Parts: sequence; structure tokens; C-alpha cells
Amino acid sequence: MVEIGVLYYFSYQLLRWVKGTPLFLPVRSLMVLFIAAGASNFLTLGELRLFWRLCLFVYVGTMLLILQPELRRNYMNRLYHHVLLERNTNEEGRTKFIEDLALACQTLSRKRIGALVVLERTNSLRDFTQTGVLVDAFFSPELLFSIFLPDSPLHDGAVIVRENKIIAAGCILPLAEQVEARRKIGTRHRAGIGVTEQTDALAIVISEETGKISLAVHGRMAWDIEAGTLKRMLKILYRRH
Repeated sequence: MVEIGVLYYFSYQLLRWVKGTPLFLPVRSLMVLFIAAGASNFLTLGELRLFWRLCLFVYVGTMLLILQPELRRNYMNRLYHHVLLERNTNEEGRTKFIEDLALACQTLSRKRIGALVVLERTNSLRDFTQTGVLVDAFFSPELLFSIFLPDSPLHDGAVIVRENKIIAAGCILPLAEQVEARRKIGTRHRAGIGVTEQTDALAIVISEETGKISLAVHGRMAWDIEAGTLKRMLKILYRRH
């Protein structure tokens, strides 16, 4: 029964792979030969078993010779479409996320709503997500607004984003050890710089007092940038690999 189950599974997958191509009929005929050989083996019909094995050997060899170009073309086409589709989907999703995030930051800036958004890259931020409230929801400007509204219980902490999902909100981050002496900054900015000192994450900080947008990376802060500049910087910097 185990052997039958394994053979059935691989036969089904093979037929699915070649369905809609010129390989479908030859492969289906091959399945019939497999069934006949299996029945002969099960019934211990020695002469027929040898005959069916010989038929299988000849049939498979002949099909490989005849259909070699088709097999190669079919495999390369499927591989190409799979890789291209995955790449385009990932790139389109990343671009849309960055545009939505920049738009959300612009709106928060105009309304002077303080916010701290941390974008995970290669280094895991799991230790920091555990200090907040699990969200695990796809990013949307509306969700970000609801988190950072002054009446929200999570607005004082940081939002941590992995790819295009908000993983956690209300997270506590380490404060920067050193800041520019000429600037008087609040806790959000110190936390934004602090997390980028310890990881390769990006931190977007929106000042509650001035509405200015700043971006921290590798322990350094780009102060008072426009939404368009933020979008361009994220397109360059926000890659996980």
C-alpha cells in the first residue's frame, strides 16, 4: 500500500506538470504501462512481468529520444515564468508598500501625529517585537493611523514592520547612547537611532512637535526630509538581502 501510494502521488504530480503540453498523452500511456507491470508483479506472473518491464524500458527510452527538445523547452518555460512572476510580484509589492508608507508618513506629518516605524532588514527584531503587542497584519495607512492616534494605547511605542506586514506595535526600543550635541531630541528620535545602532534596521521618526520626518540608519539620522525624499531613500535602502 505504501508503494502504491508513493507511485500514485508522483504519477499525479507528473501528469499535472505536463498537462496541456504535447507530453500529456505519452506520459498517460506510460502510466498505463506502469499499472500493467504493477498488476503482473502483484499477481506473481513472472513471464508477463518480464514482458512489461521490457516494454517500459523500450517505451521510456524511445520517448526520451523523441521528446528531448520538448522536455527541455517545457522545463525552461515553466522555470522562467515561475522565477519572473515571483520576482515581479515581490518587486511590485515592495514598491507599493514603500509608496503607501511614504503617503502615510506624509499624512501623519501634516497632522503632527508622532510616530516611530522600524523596518526590519537582515537582522531579526524578534527581541524587540516581544516587548510590544502582536499585530501580524498586512500594512495599510489606515492601520498605521489607528495605532499612532493620540488616544491609542499603543501610540507611544514603535511599530515594527517585516516586509509588508506590521508584526507588532507599542514596542520598546533601546535609546541611543550618543546623539548630536547641537540637537535637542525626544525619546522617539533617541529610540529610532538606538535600534539602528544595534541592528541594520531602518527607523522612520515623525516628530509630534514639528511634524518633521526623519530617517535613521546605522546609528545616523537624516533629519527633516520630505515625503518624496523618504520614498526615494527607502527604494534604495529597504531590501532584506
